[in-house]
Amino acid sequence: KLPRRTAEERRLRKSKSTSTRRPTLVSLFAGCGGMDLGFIEAGFDVVWANEIFKGAVDTYRHNIGGHIVEKDIRNVNSNEVPDSTIIIGGFPCQGFSVANTGRNEDDERNGLYLEFVRLIRDKKPQIFVAENVKGILSLGKGQIFDMIKNDFTKVGYDVRHEVLLAADYGVPQKRERVFIV
Repeated sequence: KLPRRTAEERRLRKSKSTSTRRPTLVSLFAGCGGMDLGFIEAGFDVVWANEIFKGAVDTYRHNIGGHIVEKDIRNVNSNEVPDSTIIIGGFPCQGFSVANTGRNEDDERNGLYLEFVRLIRDKKPQIFVAENVKGILSLGKGQIFDMIKNDFTKVGYDVRHEVLLAADYGVPQKRERVFIV
């Protein structure tokens, strides 16, 4: 179990690493910063984050830092995003989730992953990590997921995916998540 650190303790820890440069991270669809926190604990320096929902942004600022931008990702110009070693994010899952009894291929939220693709195409990080619900694999009999992986491949990445159970990694939830790398 990782020790809980306050935002101030994380900032102090980050400032003490003077001898080696830490890998940098940009976070898209950051939410309140759960995935970011894991990467911070692993030694990454989050240089920019984005989220549209004010409540999540307020929580992120309180717990992680003020580098988050509250803005619709569709209105973010690639030049606003700093270069980084990695880009991470969990693009909206509601349209893919089997918990959504009305889920369908035409849900407009399903296309927001293309903003993630656009930004990795333009920023060219060494690696990206995208996360979503397991239901993304079955929508459209798997054809939607194949299209998503293909779109990431078309911008120059060797794309793999894995289904992971959050509880196996210390998260107190029995939720399976799809990670695309």
